[in-house]
Amino acid sequence: MTSACASPSRSNAPARRVRNVSSIHRGDYVEARSGDEVYYRGEVRDTAPGLATLWLNDEETGMHTAVSTEDFTIWRTQR
Repeated sequence: MTSACASPSRSNAPARRVRNVSSIHRGDYVEARSGDEVYYRGEVRDTAPGLATLWLNDEETGMHTAVSTEDFTIWRTQR
């Protein structure tokens, strides 16, 4: 899995925590957080609920990033 970036940012966008990863779909816009810090933000490109993993098109880097839902809380946001 990809590790979190060294300088996380805070988000001011309204968000709802996602407790069931199977409710996330391709095209959804989410944040991956640890505590109050946002480590990844972007559009969901693929999901693997059985592996507790999402792949995001990371907004900050533009890269396709794997995010473990066991390591981060997932929050659905608006663009």
